Order: sequence, then C-alpha cells, then structure tokens
Amino acid sequence: MSPCSGITFALLSSALVVGAQTKPAADAWIADPVLYPAGIVTNALRPDGFTALAVEHLAEQLKVRWLSPAPATPDPVVLYYSADAPGHWPARDWRTVPMARRGKTWEATLPVTEVDVPLVYFVSDGTKAPAILSPMRVVSPRQAGMEQPSRVFWPFLDGFEEGLDGWLLVTPDAPALKSSPQAHDGNASLAVSLPAGKPSVEVCTPRVRGWHYSLQLATGMRVWLRAPGGAGEARFTLHAQAGTAHAVTVASTITATLNDKWQRVDLAFSSFPNFPVASADTFSIEFRGDGPREFLVDDLQLLGRWKVPGN
Repeated sequence: MSPCSGITFALLSSALVVGAQTKPAADAWIADPVLYPAGIVTNALRPDGFTALAVEHLAEQLKVRWLSPAPATPDPVVLYYSADAPGHWPARDWRTVPMARRGKTWEATLPVTEVDVPLVYFVSDGTKAPAILSPMRVVSPRQAGMEQPSRVFWPFLDGFEEGLDGWLLVTPDAPALKSSPQAHDGNASLAVSLPAGKPSVEVCTPRVRGWHYSLQLATGMRVWLRAPGGAGEARFTLHAQAGTAHAVTVASTITATLNDKWQRVDLAFSSFPNFPVASADTFSIEFRGDGPREFLVDDLQLLGRWKVPGN
C-alpha cells in the first residue's frame, strides 16, 4: 500500500462520458477509468462542452486549444497536465498552466521535455461555478510530429519557491505541511513538523518518475535536509504503482543523520535494492526524532549526466 493511499480520488471513466469519435492516434480521449487530482470536484464533469478540445502541433510546440462560446472573464480556465503514460492514477505529477483567450478559443502550450513521454491533460473551466472539467485526453509528442523537445530537460525537481503542490503528508494527525523561509537556496523550503508523542512523520511526492531513469538516464536523487535547533534521522523509500494492488515499496539502504546545518543527501537508485526504477512514481521521506521538532526539505533534484549545484 502506498503511503499516499489515504488520499481520496474520484474514479471516472472517460469511455462512459465521451462518445466514440475518430481521433488521430497521437491525441485521443482516454477510454480507461481515470483518477482526477486530489481537490478536484469531479461531479462537475461536463464532456459535452469539450468536444472541440484537442492538441495542435505548431512551430515545434504542442498547443492545447479549446473552442468555447464562453466569454472571456477574469475567472480562470486552467490546463492540467501530467507527463507519463495513462495509469499511475493515484500517484501522478500534475502541473497547471493558465489558458489564454484568443477570439473564441482558449489556448495554452504544453511543455515538452521528452518527446517519447505521453502527456495526459484536461481542462478546468473556471468561468462556471463550480468549475467544469473536461474528460482526460492523452497526446504523444513524437506521434504528433515533434522531433525534439520544446524545452531542455532540467533535473531540478522542486525547490518550493512556487508552493508545496505535489507534496503530501502521510502521517495521520500530524500538523499540516507549511513553507519555511529557512531555505538551502532561494527563499523557501518545505517544513515538516513532528508532534510530541509521535516517533516519526512522513511525506511523499510524485515528482520522481520512472521515465527519468529509463529515458533521461538519471542515476539517483539529491535532496537537502535540516533539523533546525536539534537532531533527527531521515529514511527514504521509492514506490512503484503506488496506491494499486501491484504496489512495490523498497527502502533505501541509506539513512541520514540530521542536525542544525543543511546536509546534502545523495541517493543512488542502486541504494534501493531490487526496485523496478523504470516504474517509479512516488518518493517518500520519513523523519524520526523526539518531538515536537521541525524538519526542513529543499532542492530535490536528479543525479546523472548533468552538472548540478553542490558537485
């Protein structure tokens, strides 16, 4: 069972809500049951209003376009996207891009860092209350005509400068995650609180993906940790097919001893014995110590052929 399995998702089948249509293989509705991200109100799904939703390959970019009679308003129309093949529904790394109005069409550009990784996407129409959701679609950048990425792949996964999206608290009844100005680099880090009476607290993220290993040849991860004003310990786990009946969970042989100074922790994928790295979809950190105590996390990045700060 995944450490994130306590999160509630809504199971919906696009096959039931979208009629059969002839679509290019490169960009199509997802017919299998899907799970929308946590916090999304799935009872606002309205497939009939999104029949014109599609991707167009233009000038080496993928443009998501939605022809809609809805007028332009200050309320947001947002594109949600996730780089991975359909599946991994309980543990997908969802990102958002605001859509802009161009005449009668809402438009946004899908960032493509790897042409052989499919992109699952859907639209949230905030011009209605509550927001109306489209069914999900999936596009294959290479099949859509892209021969090279639209932006250079960067191994830096999270520095918390834009918030805490993508990080989840696993431990029940622990204080909510928060941002801290005590950063290793930049202006923010993730603060994880261990309350009195609990031996440990755990967080997880879907930022680490199997295709980072299989297509970008990443060899591991680096993360910076700190225990302000005290001491503690951190343990690390990788998960594949998290939240499903086929979940695989393997702990690293590396344990980090923490103190009041920022500490770099390098975790080679080989330190997770017999783990199917190509199927990875969740990375978790468990902090142990004497509570009440706070632990800080910053600058999660991939290791491999890149030169990253701290080498």
